[in-house]
Amino acid sequence: MVKIVDNCCSLDYLDTLKSVASNSESWNLKYPIGAEDENRFLKLEIINDGIKHPLLAGLAMGLLIQIHEVSGQDLFIPEIWQCGISIKDKHTSNNIHKDHLKGEGFVKILGIITRDWEENYGGGFFYNGTSNYIKPTSFCIFDPTEEHANEEIFTDKKRFAIDFAVFKNEQSLERWQKGPDYEKETI
Repeated sequence: MVKIVDNCCSLDYLDTLKSVASNSESWNLKYPIGAEDENRFLKLEIINDGIKHPLLAGLAMGLLIQIHEVSGQDLFIPEIWQCGISIKDKHTSNNIHKDHLKGEGFVKILGIITRDWEENYGGGFFYNGTSNYIKPTSFCIFDPTEEHANEEIFTDKKRFAIDFAVFKNEQSLERWQKGPDYEKETI
């Protein structure tokens, strides 16, 4: 399953999100987990085992509500389990992977928050053998247990992208709230 939802928010909203993220001192090089240092990329954890960045968490939740409204409200529950922003450019290795979440019932949402990102810059979303361009203000909703990756980026321009791990439906949220083991192995 992959669905592109167009025109979810304003470019100004993305600018605000990117500006706050750009000024954070909490960027890390942990991802992809297990990769050699030279193959890792910068990521800012916003929500991961709790809120890591309160202002960005509020902005991310506001964005998720907008995506939820535009998507028809039947693709996910707007309850953030994890959220982060990554920075990639032409020097970032492609990383075809599956996200390993224990338990079931999660979907991921991904969007580019660099206002002027163009398709010819590369960095599209590769999923199930298909390339998907995600323009700024559009978001991709997909099953994270299937192989996916960003495609090659052809520019030194920095591609900021936000990703959310959210619950697929009420049943998956309720199972998690009742205490099953939903620990993550990698994201």
